[in-house]
Amino acid sequence: MKFPRSKPEATLSRSESLACIPRHNESAQWQQLDTGEILFTYAIPLSRFFQSLHRRFSNNQAEVPTKKLQLDQMGSFVWQLMNGNNSVKDIIRIFADEYKVTSQEAETAVSSFLKTLGQRGFIILYGPGD
Repeated sequence: MKFPRSKPEATLSRSESLACIPRHNESAQWQQLDTGEILFTYAIPLSRFFQSLHRRFSNNQAEVPTKKLQLDQMGSFVWQLMNGNNSVKDIIRIFADEYKVTSQEAETAVSSFLKTLGQRGFIILYGPGD
């Protein structure tokens, strides 16, 4: 029996990736604290087993268990730069200037950070023309 091959994911070149524009996901719940840092609140995905336990032992069965994630100063700085106008390349350049690091260090740090935010569903990357 032959199984159909899954489609390979489209991969972007380095220059295409740097031209993308990261934007906040409108469904992400976040707030800016008095310190300027960003605090996310998001639902914890539970398996069916843990959902049933939560419903059984929780006082408020409608309440969805949540988790909080607070960005540090650098992460919050990058988050503020994601205004729908700055490309990844722009953010890397601004970050390097602000924190006095090399372009390569900034690219590594910002790219890794954006990947993490994307995996958590906090941002969406758009192509330059989107």
